[in-house]
Amino acid sequence: MRKVLLIARREYGATIVSKGFLVALTIMPVMVFGAILVQKSIEKRVGPDEKRFAVLDGTGELGEVLVGKAEARNASEIFDGQTGKQGKPRYRLELEPAGEVSDDVRFELSERVRRREIDAFVEIPADALAMPGEGDNPAVRFYAENAVLSPDRGWFQWAINDAVRTRRLERAGLDPEVVGRASKPLPVEGLGLVGRSKDGQVQRAERSDETINVFLPFGMMMLMFLVVFMGAQPMLETVLEEKTQRIAEVLLGSVNSFGLMAGKLLGGVAASLTILATYAAGGYAAACYYDVAHLAPMRIVPWFLVYQLLAVMLFGSIFMAVGAAVNQAKEAQGMLLPVWLLLMLPMFVWLQVIREPTSGFATWVSFVPPATPLLMVLRMTASEAVPLWQPIAGIVVLLATTALCVLAAARIFRIGILAQGKAPKLSQLIRWAVYG
Repeated sequence: MRKVLLIARREYGATIVSKGFLVALTIMPVMVFGAILVQKSIEKRVGPDEKRFAVLDGTGELGEVLVGKAEARNASEIFDGQTGKQGKPRYRLELEPAGEVSDDVRFELSERVRRREIDAFVEIPADALAMPGEGDNPAVRFYAENAVLSPDRGWFQWAINDAVRTRRLERAGLDPEVVGRASKPLPVEGLGLVGRSKDGQVQRAERSDETINVFLPFGMMMLMFLVVFMGAQPMLETVLEEKTQRIAEVLLGSVNSFGLMAGKLLGGVAASLTILATYAAGGYAAACYYDVAHLAPMRIVPWFLVYQLLAVMLFGSIFMAVGAAVNQAKEAQGMLLPVWLLLMLPMFVWLQVIREPTSGFATWVSFVPPATPLLMVLRMTASEAVPLWQPIAGIVVLLATTALCVLAAARIFRIGILAQGKAPKLSQLIRWAVYG
């Protein structure tokens, strides 16, 4: 045991002082939060300062209304309220002659879009103001090079529908303002559950924030994923390096293969916990700075640590087995593809699990061992209604799976660390894992 701990201490020290570890530890949050900051800084400055649109108004009434709405938008909506700088493009509408629109007119306007003289053109049908019958409703056409994703199409849809609604109500003898007040929807406010404090007082339910309810569980899952990735990958690299440089042969003269692998695995787990502690401390400090620390799910911290520890041991043992079995990094990439697919399985179902964290699907998929640590933490962060027996059963399942993986990886490690030449096939690795 002393030799195992000695190897673990040496592995931990060598990992946390390496340049690659320090760079990865620093650059990961920079990439994540830097991308958010850059996106926030440019989201209001993407595109030109002014956009020009041609309007083909078949009704003869809506064109001037749209021009007035565009001018109102330019005066009040395109400037930042704090800095006063323009953050959205100014709209300039050109009214084309009224009358029937031919294909030649559409082609000519399309050519103007291609020559960048205008950004798009809108065609309003002549019967747009008529009261539609059942199943009959004319459509406005918006022509642009990227019409589907264009945010300008959304503005025209709102502006034209608002103007059409007002005109139809006036023709029907109804006051649009009264109808608007009567049609004002009642918001359905999302609240949490009512609780009771330790002194017996009933606590009011807090308002639920959709962004927090979605991205807080997802952030916890991604934190676990990053720690597993940054903790398991160096284990493969160090084993592969020691094998190719014949260092492992010298080490095996002092300790058996299982002790060597166990020491390296413990050192890697300690390094991953260092990553977790660093990120957790930084995240909590940022939460305190922005006064959102009360949103941190402290109740699942013990569960998170247990699942994180087992996840790193599970995937770390697999990575070490692959590193011992191959001779080059490119050979390891092919073998690790199925492992990465298993590790990324929660990414395909996380949204559905957040929506219904106590559903049958979310429950059984969280007991699939490779996905258990990420999905169980995701469910517990998303809802307090997850029964206690489920995270306990998840730990039992994960413990058994981790023990089997470590045992199989130790058998592969014992044979592969001294093997040279062609990399073994998958069937051969299975025989090593089963029979040793």
